[in-house]
Amino acid sequence: MRRLPFTVIGGFLGAGKTTLLNRLLRATGDRRFAVLVNDFGAVDIDSRLVVAHGGETISLANGCICCSIGDSLVMALVRVLEKADAVDHVVVEASGVADPARIAELAMIEPMLERDGVVVLADASSVRDRASDRYVGDTVQRQLDGADLLILNKADLITATQLADVTAWLQSRVAGARIVPAAHAEVPVEALFGLAPADATVARAPVETAQTPPFRRWSLVTNSPVDRAALLETLGALPVSVLRAKGIVRFADAPQARSVVHMVGRRIDVRSDGPWGIAALRSDLVLLGTPDMPDDAELDRLFAAALMPPQVR
Repeated sequence: MRRLPFTVIGGFLGAGKTTLLNRLLRATGDRRFAVLVNDFGAVDIDSRLVVAHGGETISLANGCICCSIGDSLVMALVRVLEKADAVDHVVVEASGVADPARIAELAMIEPMLERDGVVVLADASSVRDRASDRYVGDTVQRQLDGADLLILNKADLITATQLADVTAWLQSRVAGARIVPAAHAEVPVEALFGLAPADATVARAPVETAQTPPFRRWSLVTNSPVDRAALLETLGALPVSVLRAKGIVRFADAPQARSVVHMVGRRIDVRSDGPWGIAALRSDLVLLGTPDMPDDAELDRLFAAALMPPQVR
């Protein structure tokens, strides 16, 4: 029976997983990938390549398909394996707080899959702080421990001396993984594959299991245009307990354009993602943080100004 190579891409919130997936979808060569993603909206799929959109699955002209994980990774895999003859390789985007090595173990129990490797991205500018954080440190360390390939991303944001220091630190903490520095997740696509050793079941020590830390989530969903300056001001004033903000926003000063908003730590990035097309004109922003981040009522209050017309504020 033909077995499909199975690759898991993981890493903590904001490390660059989606950027890497976007690069993968643009440089597939003659390989047909099935990419299982957490959020269609975050993946930059060129509308000109879309040949079919069936709710939870998007088919592309280059032979690849994107499938939404939704509530169940297993069910998403089932949908992909039903089309196994049209797929050469399965790639899963792990969530920012998941253990990618545990996800890769699915290949050990599913006869149609063959473990090809675990790729983990780490933010070069923050991975040491994250690994020592009392709330998320264990999660970050487990992600690093499970890597076959560790992409030290955002290396352009630190100095050469700092990069050498964090690389040496990772080498002392993570055994067996190849470490590759990168900017904007720019690595050769072929470097992501064929990573698993000949006997993947014994080549790496088992990863210890632990309880996932109790992260908190808050979301802003609105059909009304959002005030850009007020939103950016609010994001910039959030406490460090808010680890990540990510979403698609419709700004009042550009209501016909989709804007992608990312915040990791104190860094905020906003970029235009083209017109809305047939998508609903709706802003959807999600915050993820540690248990001591502001409660829902306080976040509702903080972001209320972004939803008010300027003349009302």
